[in-house]
This record gives sequence, structure tokens and C-alpha cells, in this order.
Amino acid sequence: MDFTVDKHSPLPPHAQIQEKIKLALLLGRLRPGDTLPSIREVEQEVGVSRNIVRKAYLELQTLGILNLRHGKGVLVQKQLCYGGRDSIHEKCEALSRYILTRLRQVSVSPSAFARYLYQRAREHETQSPFIIFVDATKSQAIERANNISVIWQVNVPGYSLDELAALPKQELRTIRKVLTNYIRFDQVRRIVGRHAEVIPLGLTFAEQTVKELGRLPSTAKLVLVLDDEDYPSLSLLIDLYRKLVIKPGTNISALPFTKIKDLRKFVKSTKYDKIIFSNRIWDSIPEGLKKIPKVTRPYMEVDLSSLESARIHAGVII
Repeated sequence: MDFTVDKHSPLPPHAQIQEKIKLALLLGRLRPGDTLPSIREVEQEVGVSRNIVRKAYLELQTLGILNLRHGKGVLVQKQLCYGGRDSIHEKCEALSRYILTRLRQVSVSPSAFARYLYQRAREHETQSPFIIFVDATKSQAIERANNISVIWQVNVPGYSLDELAALPKQELRTIRKVLTNYIRFDQVRRIVGRHAEVIPLGLTFAEQTVKELGRLPSTAKLVLVLDDEDYPSLSLLIDLYRKLVIKPGTNISALPFTKIKDLRKFVKSTKYDKIIFSNRIWDSIPEGLKKIPKVTRPYMEVDLSSLESARIHAGVII
């Protein structure tokens, strides 16, 4: 993968390396189990000191994303696991044997009890969720959580980052598993601390975005408008846009939202052929401006391969 460092970026070099790795994981350019270049190789490729590369890698190892093995290279963790490593199926099998034995002892039909337990479990998870999905905005979180709920056939509510941070500590401690994407991973971990296990998922560009941006000529000018807090890291996304969804040579740049003084005037100017507002600020854009053809947002979906690898780890059996 490309480890180039932008001298004009607001992020320090080690943070740029970290964010590029997380973005590559987010969009499936890197997968769990993949090998990354060694610290020395990145040092030679990028032209920064070995200590900077080491700092980037070590901090990602602390997060549980990388595994630095002396003399054997740097691996993306195959299983991003922060809890017990016992097989979920073995636990379920042992629990099933115990319950079936007890049901016979109290003369209750096992299949009838299974229906009763399912209903009680649904009621309990509605009141006190076991798994939640967290994203930057409420609408985004609900949309992706609903998709996961359908695929996994379990109740997975969606929370925004602000909602998660506002939860009372007692309620937060009842949540056992938190799904989010790689970009929000460390933010979510800071909020939940050690009370819940955070499981990162990858995303893919939806077909709608691929087609919409792929139709633009290579002479088009695009701008990606980002929330100010996200700008330092997500401005690195423009390299992935060039590789994944726009024609070679297409001009694309990034802009923090607060740099726009007059939003209506900005949208209606002829400076850009396509304006892509990030999902984090999309809900704040007036409906009238959203309907202008040149205005869009990046439609992204949870990557099914990363979702499947996270399923067992999240305690979900199908």
C-alpha cells in the first residue's frame, strides 16, 4: 500500500501512516491477516525516521489492529479480539446441554421452552441491548444497524457517537459488544473503556456512488467537504477516491466545512462539477440544496466479508 506522507497535512507523519492503514482496512484494501511492510521498508519508502514509523505501528498494535512480530514482519490482526478466545460454539453447546438436562428435571418441553426463551430474549435485548452499532450520525448508524440486524437476525440498535457518549455509565456497562467502522474505532473505544468489546468493520462504496462518480469525465472537478474534526484524517480519502471510484486524472480536493462562508453560494457556483458532503455533515445540509444534481454524499455499505468475520466474535451464531 501507499505510505506517502503529505508535508502540508495537518496530521503529523505518524498519524498519517496510521490513518492510511485504517482507511485501507475500512475500504477492504487491507484485510485481517495481511502483511505490511517492515518499519525499515516504510522508513525508506516515505523518507521519515524509523522512530516515526515505529510509533505509528506500535500505537496501532496497542489498539489491537496490528501485530508486530520481531523478525517476522507486521501483520494485520486476523482476529481483532479483546475478550475471551474460547469458541462461542463450544460455550453454546455446553449451555445447551445444561439447559436441556434441567428442562427434563422440571418436566418442561424443550421446544416449547425454546419459543418462550426466544420471546423473553427479544424483550430483554430491546430494553438492554447486547450488541449495538455506532457511527458518526444517528441516521447513518440506524441505516447500517438495520442492515446488520437483517443479516444476523438479531436486534442491533444504532447509536450516534454523541448518543453513546451521553449514555449513563450504568447503562453503558450493560452493553457487551459495540460494532463500528475502522475510522470511528478509537473514538468508540475511548468512550466505552473496558466495559465493552469494540469490533471494527470495513465499508465499501455502494454501487450508487461508484456509478454516479464513475460517469464524470476526467476533466471534472470534485470537492469532498468534511466535518472539521474529521478533516485531518478523512482528507486522506481523496487518494482512495482516485483509486476506487473516479477516472484517472480527475481533479479532487478536500475542504473543511467551516471554510464555506455562504453554503448556498458555494453550491451554486461553477467552481466544482460535483460536491460530495461527508455523511457526518449531510443531515445539516438544507433539503433544497441536497436536490441540486451536483450535490451528493458518499453512499457506503458495511463490507459483508468483514461482517462475517466479526459475527462469531460478536457472539452471534446463525
